[in-house]
Amino acid sequence: MKKVSIIVGAYNAHNTLAKCLTSLVHQTLDDIEIIVVNDASRDDTWEIMQRCREQFPDKVIILNNEQNLGCGGAKNTGLEIAQGEYIGFCDSDDYCASNMFELLYQKAKEKDADMVDCGFYVEASDATTISTPNEAEGILDDEKRRILILQGGYLWSKLIRRELFFDPPIKMRNHVRILSDNDVLKYLYLKAKDIWTVKEVLYYYSDAPGSDTKIIDQDKYFESIYGVIEGTYRLCHDLPSYEAAKQTIEYAQAVWYSYGINRCLYDQILKLGADEKHVSDYFDRINDSERQMISELAKLKEKVIKIPYRDNPEVTSRISELDIKIMEECDRRFGQDELR
Repeated sequence: MKKVSIIVGAYNAHNTLAKCLTSLVHQTLDDIEIIVVNDASRDDTWEIMQRCREQFPDKVIILNNEQNLGCGGAKNTGLEIAQGEYIGFCDSDDYCASNMFELLYQKAKEKDADMVDCGFYVEASDATTISTPNEAEGILDDEKRRILILQGGYLWSKLIRRELFFDPPIKMRNHVRILSDNDVLKYLYLKAKDIWTVKEVLYYYSDAPGSDTKIIDQDKYFESIYGVIEGTYRLCHDLPSYEAAKQTIEYAQAVWYSYGINRCLYDQILKLGADEKHVSDYFDRINDSERQMISELAKLKEKVIKIPYRDNPEVTSRISELDIKIMEECDRRFGQDELR
């Protein structure tokens, strides 16, 4: 068994992949495998991968998706063959410090950890941060899980024990461009016994122009929002730790629900202004496509959010009154109340 498997999904990554792979093949940790998945690219990504494998055949494994499966699907392809004791990820437009996986692995072995996190640098904002604050580090209890869920975070800054992906087996969602692993991350926070940190900046997030996270197409955005809400519920609601985390998880679900509604109402909010007196007008003026999207979201919401918004202190303290009223209007028009 390898110490670490590092999975890289690559799609049309001509401009960034060489830098990304260079940072990985020169990792100071021995006995790693770098699994690079070409997600049906239309440029020379596959050729770059082949050249890298020829130079580093003892470290690099390349796979080719004949159909584009999105960043989540590419990660699934890599996970299918991963042999590492721990699993890490790197996006093809990012890069890592040469000692990143050595330091994360050392910490994981020292603590017998399920997860280890590190600091990262965001080039676009010239800012450094770490997703796991001091008060959430260590053996996880209800409060630490609450902090982690509220804080969010990313798979690519973490090293994760392989059993969390394979016992039982879980997969990320295919055919989505954004939020492909947000539901998986919440699952890991609820499932893991502990999380520790290496308090150094080891990952460099480029946020390159044209990256998947910048997609604003309404249909794709809706699919991603719907998928992360449904995926979070499917992965998490049967876990023993779910009930204690229910308020926080349902707050996170409400955030995505609000984003999805507001994306459909965007043109009307822009025209009429963001004001509680216009909430009903927003819905009156949407087109049939937007109405269908909102209706589907409202039906899903009824399945996954059981605590009334105003009875959930996470919601009332963190979501604006305008957005709560927009959600309530949406529920009234498109949820079960619509049938009464």
